[in-house]
Amino acid sequence: MLQAGHAKSPVPGKPGTQNIVEIALAVNAQTGEFDYLLAAATCDYFDGAIVELLTGSDKLTLFAPTDAALEALQRKLGVETPAPAITCSLPQATVFNILAYHVTDGRRFSNSVFNKRSTKMIEMLNGQYIVTNPNLSINDNAGKTISPVLPLVNINASNGVIHVIDGVLEP
Repeated sequence: MLQAGHAKSPVPGKPGTQNIVEIALAVNAQTGEFDYLLAAATCDYFDGAIVELLTGSDKLTLFAPTDAALEALQRKLGVETPAPAITCSLPQATVFNILAYHVTDGRRFSNSVFNKRSTKMIEMLNGQYIVTNPNLSINDNAGKTISPVLPLVNINASNGVIHVIDGVLEP
């Protein structure tokens, strides 16, 4: 389980030295978190395309669900005994759409994601939108409310920003 203190919230605007995947791997090595997310990104049927995207030079923002959130999604999809390895046995289109619904273009720190006075729509890589709220919650297309795992937001990567979230955004 991810806990405060495992990742620092660097100063917005200063890129980190590791890319998004390297940070996820480092957090995984330290805490065991992101087993499900890393499994999804490395499914054989993607032939490395997801990892290439998240390690490339394009600036991206990843809303990274916790393992508990992705385990709950597997249960919702009918998996009796969830496990990271089962992720790649799910339909490719489903896994891709969910992954693409967690990434948006640009380096978006929390002050760019959330507006203090009104809701904000953010287009994700799958072409759909999430709605962010002044209370720091996020609404997805399935009508769920997701929250960031504070203080695990604004994690700087060399190619973007990571915000850890407590649920899976559903398109």
